[in-house]
Amino acid sequence: MYQRQRKILDILQKGRLSIRETARELGVTEMTLRRDLKSLEERKLILMVKGGAVLHPARYEPENDDPSDSSMDCKFAIGNALYERIMPANSIFISAGTTSLAFAKVIARRNHLPMTVITNSLPVASTLFRSCCKVILLGGELRTHSLDLTGPIAEKNLEEYQVDWLISGCDAALSDYGFYTSDVSVSNLEKRSLQIASKAAIITTSSKFGRRALTRFATLDDIDLLVTDEQLTADDEAVMIRSGVEIIKVALL
Repeated sequence: MYQRQRKILDILQKGRLSIRETARELGVTEMTLRRDLKSLEERKLILMVKGGAVLHPARYEPENDDPSDSSMDCKFAIGNALYERIMPANSIFISAGTTSLAFAKVIARRNHLPMTVITNSLPVASTLFRSCCKVILLGGELRTHSLDLTGPIAEKNLEEYQVDWLISGCDAALSDYGFYTSDVSVSNLEKRSLQIASKAAIITTSSKFGRRALTRFATLDDIDLLVTDEQLTADDEAVMIRSGVEIIKVALL
């Protein structure tokens, strides 16, 4: 790795990188910087976004899903489908998780619809740095194994807001019962965030269905929209549709 590329990674540790400003800071042309960024992106160290770059999600927190390229491609497809469905929106809450982070990157790449984004995820906030969004980061306790904030302070902060949409992932799901997470503190925050949202969307891969995790944070009655992949079974889809959940399925690449 070139010394300049190491400097680029150091800059990205502080948040989103602007190509114009970083090229000036490093004393290189924008074309040279783009070549460096492309090289880093091919090694899955960064992701290029409109006008800049952000660290790859895997450098923020452990990946709980399949770490394959197809899994990440699916999550970005889910993020794009959600964007097309709910935008424009004046205000949204984006929870933590890699699929939620993929959705935030979709927003950053498009970067033409101003909105207020509230989040407890440091990677989501960093992704939207210098975007056209107004970003509000909740306070709270930093979790041990991922860069997001939970606990009583974060839950209390939520009471100050009202949003058009809640966007959340899950660790597990049962089509006839609801959506789960493996962390009680995350579950408590998710339940509070449902209370401040006019509508709620779950974004997750179909692999999460058919199993439970430690605690349920949402029933089918709490959720308005599910965006997942085309491998969701017809039986699971039918159960949720009967419960009034709108379902969007994206094709696997």
